[in-house]
Amino acid sequence: MRSLSGKLLGLTIVWLLLAMTSIGYTLILSWKLEGGAAAINDAGSLRMRSYRVALMVSEGASSASITHEEKQFADTMTRLQRGDPARPLFLPDNAAVRQQAVLILKQWQYQILPMLEQARRGQVTGPTMPILDISGFVEQIDRLVRLVEEDNAKNTTLLRLFQMALMAMAIIGAITMMYLLFLLIIRPLNTLGEGIVQLRDGQLATRVPVVGNDELADISHGFNQMASRLQELYTTLEDKVRDKTRSLDEKNRQLTALYGITAYLHEAHELADMGRGFIEQLMKLTGADAGSIRLVDSKRGRLEPLAQLGLPVPLQQENDCQQINGCYCGDAVAQPQAIVRLFRKLPSDEEKHCQQAGFSSVAIFHIRAKQQNVGIFTLYFRHATQLPQHEQFLIETLGNHLGVAIENQRLAARDRQFAVSEERNLMAQGLHDSIAQSLSFLNLQVQMLESALPAYLSPEARENLAFIQAGVQECYEDVRELLLNFRTRISKQDFLAAVDSLLQRFETQARVLTQFNISGNGLPLTPDQQLQMIFILQEALSNVRKHAQAQRVDIRISNEDDFVMEIADDGCGFDDKLMEARKDRHVGLSIMQERAARIHASIQFTPRAGNGTMVTITLPRTERQAA
Repeated sequence: MRSLSGKLLGLTIVWLLLAMTSIGYTLILSWKLEGGAAAINDAGSLRMRSYRVALMVSEGASSASITHEEKQFADTMTRLQRGDPARPLFLPDNAAVRQQAVLILKQWQYQILPMLEQARRGQVTGPTMPILDISGFVEQIDRLVRLVEEDNAKNTTLLRLFQMALMAMAIIGAITMMYLLFLLIIRPLNTLGEGIVQLRDGQLATRVPVVGNDELADISHGFNQMASRLQELYTTLEDKVRDKTRSLDEKNRQLTALYGITAYLHEAHELADMGRGFIEQLMKLTGADAGSIRLVDSKRGRLEPLAQLGLPVPLQQENDCQQINGCYCGDAVAQPQAIVRLFRKLPSDEEKHCQQAGFSSVAIFHIRAKQQNVGIFTLYFRHATQLPQHEQFLIETLGNHLGVAIENQRLAARDRQFAVSEERNLMAQGLHDSIAQSLSFLNLQVQMLESALPAYLSPEARENLAFIQAGVQECYEDVRELLLNFRTRISKQDFLAAVDSLLQRFETQARVLTQFNISGNGLPLTPDQQLQMIFILQEALSNVRKHAQAQRVDIRISNEDDFVMEIADDGCGFDDKLMEARKDRHVGLSIMQERAARIHASIQFTPRAGNGTMVTITLPRTERQAA
């Protein structure tokens, strides 16, 4: 056995087996001695009963007494032959003893019992009863007793021998165990103790011999390894301190960057400014040569740029880089991992756009908020760079913070839009409950006044009354249109539906045909941009209804890099001089220009005398961003 525990267990089992065998055999000998002693006692009682029955016969005892003694003798003889384990009582398992017992039984049955039977029947004659000669029978019983005693003597000798062997085993076992304990345990432990003392005193080169392959050998081997490690640590302590200091400095730098960028993201910034600031700080942190943030538009399958720094203009405008699955960065969007990490030198047949721009490696990370994929940000390196694992984890964390900040910006924009919409609803309710009701009442009163006037009233008075009624009705329609404008609420999903609804309402009110066309797959307008575009369209259609006398209105929307909306009618139009003269007094045109300026768009009016009017609203690409 190799292990110390196995050796000790084996020795213990061997010792236990020897001891249990000796003790068990000793118990068997004691049991035999006890059974033999009881057999000697009963055999002696047979001799006593033989003499007694002979005496009873010679004294002329009653037949019943003699029969009783015979029965007692038979019972004792049967018990000797069968044995009695409960006492215990048994004859030794010896052929001579068994033969002698059988001989005694036969003499009793075939010699003694017939003699006793004759004596009871009075078949023996003479002046006195004869004395039965049972000396030979008693000698056979004595011989049986001697045989049992001889067997007991042998067992006694064996018992003493085993007792002496047990004493010798105890002494030898104790000496052996002490020697083995010293050899296997005490001496190795003393050696280890001496080594520990030397190690404590600074002798780091101390080693202990490894003997065998048991547990203590493993402990000795472990002690030597520990001593070697301590010696190595002592000799390289300064290097370890320097490495730990560098690690702490790196962690402090990461924490500082994390705190700084997180604090920056929670400040009030426009979305594009926040993206540029985020990329600037990441480039400083990682030493990247360029960076970009692109937001995911899953419905259009595009990556819309939010911020780009250090990228060549051709790479910024590359169409493949704006398509999901269109380039190396776009492929990362579809990855199932929470964070995508791709760091390697780009091969010659892949990412030709990045290579042509002079970049050798890129690092792409997801921007996520509430387990949703908001976008990606990419770091570009002109030299093959492998970001450390801890730096990757930091950038991933920052990407999550950016996703939360973008989502917060969107939620804040929705809240502002909702607040404005609620305020406009309140204003619409106030107008409806005041001016609109008053105008409706005035219109009703003018109609009643016209009905109540006498027939002889002058034509001039009736004409003035008609002018008043037409003015009140027009004012009422303007207020109703204003109420509809106030109640308009749209989102990215129902912008086109809002345009269709507006055109249908215009056709119903003005009885003018409309034609609507839209083309392009550019960025969707932000909620504020959409709302202003709808208001400008409403105002333009209102001018057509009031002034153009048109039969048809064409609305064309081109949603490319620039968003362009054209509103053309075939009405009477107006010339430039008239427009310039009435510009300061035409409130509708001023309102349209103010709404366009609010979203940094330009508006152009192109009048053509006798051929209608063209209104063109252009929202440039620089003012558009993913939302």
